[in-house]
Amino acid sequence: MKNYFLLFIFFLLSKNIFAQENPEKDIFNTTVRFHYGVVMPHHKSISYLVNDRISAFELNMGYLPSNEKNWTKLYKQPEIGLGLYHGSLGNDRVLGNVTAIFPYINFPLVQSNKWEFSTQLGFGLGYVKKHFDPVENYTNVAIGTKFNAFFKLLVQSSYTISPKWGINAGIGFNHLSNGSISAINKGLNLLTSNIGVSYYWNEKKRKTYTTTFIKNKLPNEFLVIWGNGMKQVSEKDHHNYYTSSLSGNYSFGINSKQKLGFGIDLFYNKAANRGKWDFDPEISFKNRFSQALFISHDLVIEKFSIIANIGVYTFYKTEPEKPIYTRLGIRYRLNDYLLTSLSLKAHMGKADYIELGIGYRIKRNKSEK
Repeated sequence: MKNYFLLFIFFLLSKNIFAQENPEKDIFNTTVRFHYGVVMPHHKSISYLVNDRISAFELNMGYLPSNEKNWTKLYKQPEIGLGLYHGSLGNDRVLGNVTAIFPYINFPLVQSNKWEFSTQLGFGLGYVKKHFDPVENYTNVAIGTKFNAFFKLLVQSSYTISPKWGINAGIGFNHLSNGSISAINKGLNLLTSNIGVSYYWNEKKRKTYTTTFIKNKLPNEFLVIWGNGMKQVSEKDHHNYYTSSLSGNYSFGINSKQKLGFGIDLFYNKAANRGKWDFDPEISFKNRFSQALFISHDLVIEKFSIIANIGVYTFYKTEPEKPIYTRLGIRYRLNDYLLTSLSLKAHMGKADYIELGIGYRIKRNKSEK
């Protein structure tokens, strides 16, 4: 559970890191949403479990930082805040409900005087009371722990009724899993439509906001990152196995917000081929390694980066669960050379493990804003 606690603290710190020198110019707001939708089965066992639609309430407490720094102008004054989500999971008896708390950032994409189209990203901690239990709740093959990672993606359109009030509607996707720290962990994917209302505690003055285009490209850079994690492979095996990765990544600044790149991963997985740990002998040390190539995308927000990688295994002794993997997460630049990262590695929508990493960074050009 330490990884989830670190994840939660990591995002909470973003408010202080992005805080402006003139807080009286910040805009504070509260948004309430109602969600209604479905569980998206990614496995036959999930289809068997789900017997109802899902509904949920969401509360967001946010603020729009004052428009005085390059990053706020660059992202059209995004909203940063803390959200609370509570809702059903498609089977009240077996799956119960989820309550999640998550820091989020809301990016405006298209704006006018009254209308706004935006997307929201959130990543936090979800609590599920009715998790898997070998005696009392053995049919719950989706969630194996009380505390889980909660990922949220929302696209919405909002309309400003008055300087104090606004309404919004959109489509949301939520993912809930424990990152294979404990089995069982097939996870749940939730798709909802939603409608909400927002209240601005101090007047939202759109007309005072101006967008500034920043021409400087982000610098090209080379990263070396060492990641570490733990995973459990079977509910019959209560051992937690060490996992690790060593990544080399070269990325090109394509504009003032984004980087594209490529890299190589070297994975170590002590859990490799341990699904029948009580019957099969432990595999040799060399057979726990695999190597992969990946392409990367970074969305850079001041010292933070939201990362998305997709890779393919190119060399291995023990066959991986799937030939293709993804990695989603965040990085924080401590200084010009050191960074820390937190990410989720997955195979086709199923979490593999959560990794906490530290890295070294080499810029390839001198200018950096």
